[in-house]
Amino acid sequence: MSNNVLVITSKEDVTVDFVITKLRERNIEYYRFNTEDIGSCIDVYFDGTSYSLMDNRKDKHIKLIDFTSVYFRRPKLPQPLAGLTPGEQQFYLTEITTYLEGLYRSLSNKYWLNSIFDIRMLENKPYQLSLAKELELSVPDFSISNDYHKSLEFFQKHKSCIFKPLKSGLINEQGDEGKVIYTTRVDSHFLENIESHGGMPVYLQKEIEKDCDVRATVVGNNIFAAKISSQEQEVSKIDWRKSESMLSHDKIKIPEQIEKKCLMLCEKFNLDFAAIDFILDKKGQFWFLEINPNGQWAWIEILLNYPISDEIVNLLSSGGRRC
Repeated sequence: MSNNVLVITSKEDVTVDFVITKLRERNIEYYRFNTEDIGSCIDVYFDGTSYSLMDNRKDKHIKLIDFTSVYFRRPKLPQPLAGLTPGEQQFYLTEITTYLEGLYRSLSNKYWLNSIFDIRMLENKPYQLSLAKELELSVPDFSISNDYHKSLEFFQKHKSCIFKPLKSGLINEQGDEGKVIYTTRVDSHFLENIESHGGMPVYLQKEIEKDCDVRATVVGNNIFAAKISSQEQEVSKIDWRKSESMLSHDKIKIPEQIEKKCLMLCEKFNLDFAAIDFILDKKGQFWFLEINPNGQWAWIEILLNYPISDEIVNLLSSGGRRC
């Protein structure tokens, strides 16, 4: 059987273009399944045994059973049909979600980078923190509670704390582009309003005085580490994603013991890809922040000339076998 690669993503995913370019260069057969095209130009059929796609733009019939590897990136649901009530829209999206869930499960015997089900298992930040502690990675002291008094007690203990969303921090607002809640230093105004959060859990973390941030991109047995000079700009000191221009990036070598623990964390959840974030403090200590089992990486490849896309294609083309 040839090494065909099914790429599951969306049209707005530009990072996956790096991988597709390498697949083309190596003459590896692939199909890009932009899931938001379901119902417009892609039809999905289940015959009781396997799933197939009909790409009406290309007049092409695709049998999913023929693929050997799956690259799961950033799928999106299609827009609900016009004229539906909010309840009907929700029903429409739930039906498509359930249908896709079955499609994903039908491919469970294929090689995935990474499996959606393994991704879901590790996306929970409290769970990540407990695993990092089990591996004896250094984790900043933290508090997660919807009890105002617990949060206040934590703040009074450490004085300098930050607030972090438990998930992505992305807020989609109707009628505009939405907004992002970044990691933010806790101040008196935040604490004064914390009781109005109702039952929402509040994730506080002791602030670590940074030298820089470090992003470790794991692909198979390889780790590509980038030093991000987050302290160059005032606005990016707490959360480097808020930088007003591109921050300096440099290649950095992570201590061997921490590299081993990164690989152990990935191995535990069958991950062949992960983006792991650390703080490097002024004393040279690495502090684990979080692991994203489906994080972005293209900008690091561009800036530091790391062969991340090459290593991803190596795994996809070999069905996960490592040379």
